[in-house]
Amino acid sequence: APRTPMGAFASAPSAPEARRLSNSNNADTAGFSTAPSSPRPYEEPYGAKHSVAAPDAGPSRSRWGSSSTSGSGKAKRGAPAAEAPLISGFHPKSELPTTGYEGALTEAQENALSQLRVHVDTLGLAEAVSAAAVKPAETEDGLLLRFLRARSFYIDKALALLRAHLAWRREMRVDELRDMTEAEVLGCDPVLLQHYLPTYNLSFDRQGRPVQFTKWGDLRVDEVLKHTDADALVRHHVWAQEKLMARLAESAGRNGVWVPQCVIVSDAKYWHPGLATRTAMAFLKRISAVDQDQYVERMGAVVCINAPYTLSACWAIISTWLDPVTRAKVNIISSERYWKPLLAELMDESQIPEEYGGTLEGVQMRDIGKREPPPILAAAT
Repeated sequence: APRTPMGAFASAPSAPEARRLSNSNNADTAGFSTAPSSPRPYEEPYGAKHSVAAPDAGPSRSRWGSSSTSGSGKAKRGAPAAEAPLISGFHPKSELPTTGYEGALTEAQENALSQLRVHVDTLGLAEAVSAAAVKPAETEDGLLLRFLRARSFYIDKALALLRAHLAWRREMRVDELRDMTEAEVLGCDPVLLQHYLPTYNLSFDRQGRPVQFTKWGDLRVDEVLKHTDADALVRHHVWAQEKLMARLAESAGRNGVWVPQCVIVSDAKYWHPGLATRTAMAFLKRISAVDQDQYVERMGAVVCINAPYTLSACWAIISTWLDPVTRAKVNIISSERYWKPLLAELMDESQIPEEYGGTLEGVQMRDIGKREPPPILAAAT
């Protein structure tokens, strides 16, 4: 194999300012058609169905999104092959491309990408790279550039990170995991986890990026582990991330643009230090490592709202697990006075659940201020 050149060809793109999450201040439509031919139903984990206006007409979806494609954007086994959509570049409302992205590479970065391609071919990794790329949200070059940016365009370091990632995908059997049901992954009823970690995944921001809403204020990891184990929780996190990757592919195919990143809105209301047990912190450390090392450059922004003062002490620990670029994408905001305008800038009101000031109806994430046992446990008593 050719010898990998040493040294950085160029610095990684600077992180956007913490609150510069969207380059559009217009309160117009989001990054997709907002005039569906009919409402699209989705299923809550409790089995109840509701009609919710969807970006376009299509099949029924669970709270995790479409089940017709895998996280890599490939059709599931037995599904007819779909014609590849025409991609025109990044979303017109996106800040991208900035330096280090396709369409905005310096000569040195082009050279680094070219040499990384050579290494991938020489090591026989081209097929694995192609399978790992979330198409059509990114190309193979787009994937390679994510790893180059994560390592400031040091080729040796980017190649090492890429090889470790591909090995992890094989060992974790991500392709098989992605097609499993949530119950199979968890080893227990998903209602239990949804009770302690209410989640909604069907929104998009103005740049076409998938948005995940979560409520962390009552995440009792120790209680969940009475019904499953820590490895299963980590596998579930990977499974959920793959569902978000499928949402990237869905948005890219619908809009005809590259969509390389997601947005997380995390509601920390009611969180208290008693939840930060040793077991919970160990779990958070493991999934932070997964996100940083395996879903490289996937985080567009994290907005933590309703953050209590005591969360700052916990964040001081968690932030040490993250690299500086990732830390800069995290916004922790306590007052509704500040986070409501930020969400309105980030996404159209039709994509924001009503409880957060939007017009999106039918989103059922429980009020975690009501300290009650999960329905499945309450029914058993």
